[in-house]
Amino acid sequence: MSDGQRFAFRGLGAAISNLLLAILFIGFAYAHLQRFLVQPRLSLLLIVAVEGLVAVILVIRRDPENTQHGWKTWGATSIGTFAPMLLRPIDAPTDLLVGQILQVAAIGLQIGAVLSLNRSFGLLPAHRGVKSGGLYRWVRHPLYSAYLLAHVGYLASNMSWANVLVVVTGTAFQVVRILQEERLLLQYPDYARYSGTTRWRLVPAIW
Repeated sequence: MSDGQRFAFRGLGAAISNLLLAILFIGFAYAHLQRFLVQPRLSLLLIVAVEGLVAVILVIRRDPENTQHGWKTWGATSIGTFAPMLLRPIDAPTDLLVGQILQVAAIGLQIGAVLSLNRSFGLLPAHRGVKSGGLYRWVRHPLYSAYLLAHVGYLASNMSWANVLVVVTGTAFQVVRILQEERLLLQYPDYARYSGTTRWRLVPAIW
């Protein structure tokens, strides 16, 4: 097989993978849209909006310069990414105000982080260039910070033991993902310089 053919197959495989991932995110958004049509709640509509945006970005994202593979990486990425898709709204007429506030703030941060990454958005640890402006001046992984805040807000309005277990599990594996990503990214001088100026990984003044 020639280099051109290998490149073409690699591109086709990446496109199919991106499409399948987008379908999963759309499915998660659709489940919340169905509930929103029955019980119009802000938290449900916000989930639909941000997950739909992620689905679009997944389809148009660019290939990375380098991607980390391995069963540990795939495991942490899969659980950290897809565990929150097991979250389900409870049967409640309205959201709690504190939950709404947290989710609105988190969704705003998520949209800002995703748009900042734009086509550099990805799931596996990879080098797609260094972002250092906007939210990235405060923490090195603002998208994960937004996820954490969103999940706390979601729990406030949809408290159940099943949702608590999903959030705790998902957050633990997101921390593992961050450590794996940084192990790869710190090999690049531009990211090493960035990590020296932006101290916090996930939550300012904590970690």
